[in-house]
Formats: sequence, structure tokens, C-alpha cells
Amino acid sequence: MKSEGSMLGRLLALVLAVALLATACGSGSDSSDNAESSDTGAATTGAVDADGNMTGEFLVSGSSTVFPIVNKQAEEFGAANPGVAIAVEGPGSGDGAKLFCAGDIPIGNASRQYKDSELEECVANGIEFIELRRAIDGISVITSAENDAIDCLSFDQLYALTSDDALGFDNWSDANALLAEMGSSAGELPDAPLDIYAPGEESGTFDSFVEIVIHGVADGKTGLDTDAREYFENTRPDYNSSPDDNIIIEGISGNQYSLGWVGYAFASEAAAAGDAKLVSVAQQADGECVAPTPESIAAAEFPIARFLYTYVNAGMAESDPAIEAFVDYMLSDEGLASVSAVGYIDLADEDQAKVQDTWANRTTGIQW
Repeated sequence: MKSEGSMLGRLLALVLAVALLATACGSGSDSSDNAESSDTGAATTGAVDADGNMTGEFLVSGSSTVFPIVNKQAEEFGAANPGVAIAVEGPGSGDGAKLFCAGDIPIGNASRQYKDSELEECVANGIEFIELRRAIDGISVITSAENDAIDCLSFDQLYALTSDDALGFDNWSDANALLAEMGSSAGELPDAPLDIYAPGEESGTFDSFVEIVIHGVADGKTGLDTDAREYFENTRPDYNSSPDDNIIIEGISGNQYSLGWVGYAFASEAAAAGDAKLVSVAQQADGECVAPTPESIAAAEFPIARFLYTYVNAGMAESDPAIEAFVDYMLSDEGLASVSAVGYIDLADEDQAKVQDTWANRTTGIQW
């Protein structure tokens, strides 16, 4: 494992870099809650002072989808422990994994499990990690609230609009010929301009959408004859991508025939504000259209449901009482209330019990 002094030096450099970047951008620059982190000052080792008060500061980075949960928990923990400063940022699961597996941060958030390549980096750097499942999310397909032409989309239709097979399509109806070539029985799409706004490759939401929807079609899970033609396994590169969910929502809201996808908490909030419309999804071309709701996501009836994760550096948690206490709080009844408070779905009781045992026993490695 990397030395504590080395880790603190890198974290200090990271925090100072964030502060300098914020200064360079100026106070008038636009920024969103889930893409920014507050400057915690010089990094210090967590401790308990002479008066019994906990002190320390550290950075949590990773998924913009998990950001609302952990940011709320950090704010509540900080209010009860004013000597501890926690900065939370959400540049994306992949970006957080890079920092975590380099030993630069003690806690990383991800809207999918860490990839083998990321875990190999952790191992190479001597990072022992504790994997904690946090909540259930439904990747929500969205369009403009003004779009009355689309209420439901099948996996086949989503593939024909968003995969590499759809490269260059700028009208919804462009996908109709592709659907026919695929042999899909999905209904025809309207003659309307197509504007796609969605997460980019740094995002775990991107990875999960590709794995569940694009790979699902390519692997024949929607009933297509995948031996009859080649199917692509990635999204088209020519769409408006952003790591910032708020920018995605802005694009969706500003274009009547837009299409995109974000985590349920952001999607449902945008829908409630009139900035987006939730689109029901059917896995099969002639299957049932299921709207994303807390109930359909929790019951795994919504086809694009997935789990959210937090990774904890076991060595840092052991040596830093502030980190350990914060994880304790995240998994307490009070801390867990943040999951539903920000719009995500609580784990089933048996899954939550497994998470509690994993942390209580400090069990390292992949658990799910």
C-alpha cells in the first residue's frame, strides 16, 4: 500500500488544483451541484482532538448518479462533526475509480461495479477495498415534456436510435429502415428531428446502458436473429455527451424531440419540474411498457434497473477515524434515509444485511 504521506501529498495537490481551477473560471461561471467539489483546504490525517472532537478532511469522488446520496450524507455528517470536512464530487464512475485505485482518495462511488481493469490497478497499487452496495437505480429514458409523439420505446428501438448502427441518424424515422433490417416487430418511429443528450464514456450510467440495452439486443435477448447480421456493442459517438446530469437535462428540456437517459433521481426530479418526460421501456418489441417508478425499479420490473456502489480503501479507513466514522454513518439508519430522500430505491433487507456484515467484518474484495 502506498505510504500515508504520499497519499496526503497527492490529495493536497488535487484539492489545490480544484481550488485554482475554480479561481481561474471566475465566480460567474456556471457549474452544477453534481460536478463540483468544495475546497477542503490542506488534507490532514483524521484524529480525535484533546476535547474528544473528531477532526480530518478528505475527498470522495466518482459517480454523478451516486453523488446525491453521498453528498447529503456528507453534509449531515459534517453538521454533526464540524471538525471533519468532506468534499464530494461526481465526475463519473471511471474517473473516481482512477483516483481510488491510485490511492488518491479513500472512498469512490460507482453506478456499476468496478471493471476488471480498474481492479487490476487497485491490486497493482496494493489497494485493498471494501465493496458496499448502496441502492437500486433505474436508468431512465427521457425526452422533452413537449414531445407527445413518444411514450414508450423498446430495447430494439433504443438500439436503432443510439447504437453505432445508428451513426449519422438525425431523424427518429431514420431508425425505421434499420429496425426492418434487424427483423424487429417494433413499431415505426415518427418523422421528427433527433437530438440525443446522455452521459459519456466516463460515466457508469453510460456503461450500464450499453451493457443492459445495447448488449442485450446484440446478444439476442430481445429475440432477434443475431446470426443473420452483425450487431454493434457500443453507442454511436455522434451525440451530445456530458458527465453532468444537469447539462443533459438542459439539452432534453430545450429540444422537443430530444432523447436521453440519466439516473432515476435526476429524471424524476426533472419530470416533476416539467423539464423532461419519463419514457416507458419494453424489453421485447411487443412486450409490456414499464414506467420507471420506485415500485417497478425495486421489483426489477423496470428493464433498465441496476445497483449503485461505494468502494472504501480498507487501509485508509483503518488508520483514519474520520473516514471510518463517516462510513459508519453512511450505513446507519439515519444515513440510509438519504437513499430514498434523494429519489433512489432502498436495498432489500437481505441485501442491506449483507452490506452491514461486509463493513462490520471489514471484508475486502468483490462481494456481489
